[in-house]
Amino acid sequence: MARKRNGRRISGDPRKTGGDIAGPGGPHDRNSVVVDTTNAVLLDSSTVVEVESASNGPIIGMLLEGRINHTTDRARNLYLMNEDGAAALVTELMALAHRMGPEFGERFMARLDNLLDNNSFTAPKQGDPS
Repeated sequence: MARKRNGRRISGDPRKTGGDIAGPGGPHDRNSVVVDTTNAVLLDSSTVVEVESASNGPIIGMLLEGRINHTTDRARNLYLMNEDGAAALVTELMALAHRMGPEFGERFMARLDNLLDNNSFTAPKQGDPS
């Protein structure tokens, strides 16, 4: 396993990470799920990029990084998805934020609005005319 200059190990193997969610009615049951945080990744960094695919057109690459719970090891895994996968993630997060309560949902949406208002999502692509 590789070591960064800070001495912590980095795992790119998603099988070394873990955690699970279980419950009688699934994720929509409030306070009725059990979360196993064993080896769950505590997310502290994310990067998204456009990836050209010869056969499927552009796809999204999402690099998620964080410390593996209860260890000093780190996980760094790349996930690839199309627009359906990305839209599913965004809508699931929005729906969950509102199920968590009106205050949380309002703060979440306010944060999204703030990012949109400050052009966080509209930066020009490299090579685009300024």
